[in-house]
Amino acid sequence: MLEQRHVPEQPLRLRAGERGQGRSIEAAVRSAPGGPGHDRPGPPRARRARVGVNAAFAAHAAISGCWGPRIPAVKEAAGLSDGELGVALTGFAAGLLIGTRLAGWPVERFGSRLVIRVGTPILAMALLRPALARDLASLTVALVVFGVAAGMLDVAMNAQAVAVERAHRRPLMSSIHATWSIGLLAGAGAGAGAASLGVPPVIHFALAAVVVAGASFVPLRGLLALHAPEFSQPHAVDVPVRLRRVSVALPLALIGFASFFGEGAAADWSAVYLDGNLGTSEGVAALGFVAFSLGMAGARLAGDRLVSRFGNTGVVRAGGLVGAAGLVLGLAVPASAVAVAGFALLGMGLAPVVPLTFSVAGNTRYGRTGTALGWVVTVSYLGAILGPVIIGLTAERTSLRLALGIPAVLALAIAAAARFVEPPDSPSSAGGSEGPTPYP
Repeated sequence: MLEQRHVPEQPLRLRAGERGQGRSIEAAVRSAPGGPGHDRPGPPRARRARVGVNAAFAAHAAISGCWGPRIPAVKEAAGLSDGELGVALTGFAAGLLIGTRLAGWPVERFGSRLVIRVGTPILAMALLRPALARDLASLTVALVVFGVAAGMLDVAMNAQAVAVERAHRRPLMSSIHATWSIGLLAGAGAGAGAASLGVPPVIHFALAAVVVAGASFVPLRGLLALHAPEFSQPHAVDVPVRLRRVSVALPLALIGFASFFGEGAAADWSAVYLDGNLGTSEGVAALGFVAFSLGMAGARLAGDRLVSRFGNTGVVRAGGLVGAAGLVLGLAVPASAVAVAGFALLGMGLAPVVPLTFSVAGNTRYGRTGTALGWVVTVSYLGAILGPVIIGLTAERTSLRLALGIPAVLALAIAAAARFVEPPDSPSSAGGSEGPTPYP
């Protein structure tokens, strides 16, 4: 998945005091245990970093998952109407986009390790503010702050995941993102349990913050301490390189947008479709998104092995086709069991798209990791934000069944554009035969 033979124009270097000081990641990886001529899969440091990045993804997801089930209680405490709640929730979306755009500078200047170690407890504490809000203004501000923290941490985590994947010289991004999916389910389950027991959101969020920050503190110390020492120097980029950077990043951003569009559709509209169009109970309607989430988590756990065997292009193309076929089947047959299965297949199909897209974006040689990845993450998140709105507007003018066909069309587009998710130096991207990504 990630090509290791190319040394980036802006090599990341180990911080002072780390083994291999002054060498690029590429040189450090090649000289470490597990490099060419070594039998071990990677140095102990790389394995600790893998544990650390998984802990970061799990913490981010668990905090995010705690929020959703408690929205009704927060709304009631703040005394908001449905319309006012909608306004407040746009604060989180705005903060998320701002955070992804702001993340590039600190990631490049201080390294993703420091941003993650500082950002994780900040995100946990930011979850408390919405629970203390008592009016529209305070809740909106609290959600903006929460969104900024979540967005910045997201970019830093993916930048670190790219470095960890390089250090192991084999696909890891799908399984790392599977940790996020599992953490989200755990956080949402805990939130639902707290809501059913009548635990006040402020107590629930305080406990979640302490548990998540405390449990992740030690693992996060194992993250790779990497930064770009050339950051402070002026860096002129000529026009051809700028154009090449756009030609690499733009398709990845659009693919990420299409995938997040489908995720947002499943999250916001699957239950509405099952309830309103198929007449199921609320409990059965909730199974649509549960099936989607489980399908995505399961496929991501298997994604790294599939990428090793079939390569990025093959996995993304197959995923797009499976997702489109599953959703079309679920919409075409008016049966709740088939619809739930369709959403599960959509989750399975979209599962590898975002991890591989972010991985390739983080490894582009035409821009620094944090900056290039930040742009791709930002545009991708727009899909999750705009997708449900577009589906709602389309459903008003046609029908929800037809509107939910939009993610299926986008999944086909992902399959058609799968070649852009191949690393730039791989045989596939160069026009050669498809196959597994080399890790020399």
